[in-house]
Amino acid sequence: GVAWAAKRLGIAATIVMPSDAPRLKRESTLALGAEVVTYDRATESRETIAAGLAEARGATLVPSFDDPWIIEGQGSTGIEAAAQMAALGMGVPSRVVIPCGGGGLSAGIALALKDSAITVVEPEGWDDMRRSLEASWIEPVGPNPPPTACDSLQTLRVSPLTFDVLSRRDATGVAVSELEIAAAQRWAAEKLRLVIEPGGAVGLAAVLSGKVKLEPGLLVILSGGNVDLAAYAKAIAA
Repeated sequence: GVAWAAKRLGIAATIVMPSDAPRLKRESTLALGAEVVTYDRATESRETIAAGLAEARGATLVPSFDDPWIIEGQGSTGIEAAAQMAALGMGVPSRVVIPCGGGGLSAGIALALKDSAITVVEPEGWDDMRRSLEASWIEPVGPNPPPTACDSLQTLRVSPLTFDVLSRRDATGVAVSELEIAAAQRWAAEKLRLVIEPGGAVGLAAVLSGKVKLEPGLLVILSGGNVDLAAYAKAIAA
């Protein structure tokens, strides 16, 4: 999103991206004219690297989720989805099921759709927002978290900003397994003809697995299609 906006505005952009991000994501970012700086998510801090680059270059730092403007912008997802449901005569979403990493998208939708219940979904072992909401304080991801295909949802600690928004909205959380995520990707391909990255499929996985019950007006956010073809083929063939 940042690379696309920068190209549209005619300004330079540098994206700090994990070295294990899908090749498609890196190539798409480079194709938009942005510079990509990679880091090791296990040993380095994206925030520290990005802040250092911004200071050295006199650039504006755009956080991935921990910022009021980012949260507000991501809330437009909920506004647009609710408008589409209204146009179809479906009324206001009763509940919104949302993929959650740092919580920017979830918090934005929670603020935008104040009459809808909110459920955030994360991969098992990376469900720090779920545990934080249940504990009523921030619980970081534990030591040695399990591997996950959800590269976009590997946030080690949610921010006080997103946690506060979701707490005030009485949001609930669900964790899904890697097998459930792959099954959701496969279902989306077969039934919807959509290519969904693992992190974008967790909400659908929660519904298909029965961890979130079907109800009238249920809105499930499918977010992102950045997945390498080999990994995607393996997931949908399982």
